[in-house]
Amino acid sequence: MKISYLQFWVSMQGESHTQTYDASFEEIRALDEAGWDTVWSGGVPLRTIVPDTLLLAASIAARTTRIKIGTAVHLPGLKAPGEGFTTDIKEGGSPINRRGGNARKFGWVFDNFTPANPLQTAEQIAMLDQLSHGRFIYGAGGDTAGDEVRQRHLHEYLAVIRQVLNEDVFSGFKGEFYNYPSLPDDGSNFLPKCIQKPHPPILLPLDSQQGFVPMGRLGYRIAIGGGSLHNVRGDEVLKDDVKNYRQAWLDAGHPGDASVSIRMNTRVVATQREADRVREAARKTRVEHTLREKGSA
Repeated sequence: MKISYLQFWVSMQGESHTQTYDASFEEIRALDEAGWDTVWSGGVPLRTIVPDTLLLAASIAARTTRIKIGTAVHLPGLKAPGEGFTTDIKEGGSPINRRGGNARKFGWVFDNFTPANPLQTAEQIAMLDQLSHGRFIYGAGGDTAGDEVRQRHLHEYLAVIRQVLNEDVFSGFKGEFYNYPSLPDDGSNFLPKCIQKPHPPILLPLDSQQGFVPMGRLGYRIAIGGGSLHNVRGDEVLKDDVKNYRQAWLDAGHPGDASVSIRMNTRVVATQREADRVREAARKTRVEHTLREKGSA
């Protein structure tokens, strides 16, 4: 088992953004020196002081020497031609329509930000792998739960990235959402090349039982909620899901270990009784929120 730390870069009351950055970097340096395995950083535009997790990963790489660095997650802002944001929620509608109190923020970003280009993201991943000396893990998310079109879009986005990173010279890509010609035959190439082979691990958050086997078959690492976090189906079912994921990984012949990241909230309190009370309250709230978002409550 490896122990990691998820940092959301939240400012304490009365703390400036500069103070938050400085304090968080100091905390990460301490984790690096203490032997922790990975630091993950999350953030979203308009709501946090980390609108760009890739830029943050480069800064962490410059301040550390051994800890692995992951994005949890990079949001490429995928948007198909003609796709727009709406809060008009219909039965079975896309989860991109369900944003609760943050609907206006998400909608503004969706309508006005430029989606990430998978070719450029591949270059950034390779550069981060070099800057960190092979310590980078690329975690991505695309607001895809329950939406088959957006799922195909995200997987094609990742397929382009993997092809760029895997090929000695990019041979072009033709798909449903992306079409790129091969590089000109004049010595052009995507640089730098990754240290990790064939490329840094790619991780996707997963909360649907139907996704475990496909993720294993495709060779993606996964992140799931467990322990004190919500899991509507229960932790015992989750164990079977992970077994199926790892078997699919092996059956597909992927190299390496099908490792799983499990996110668990940790709270420091005076007694175990208080810890249990806080944990169960948080878990209940999260389950209710999940069911409400899915239209089941």
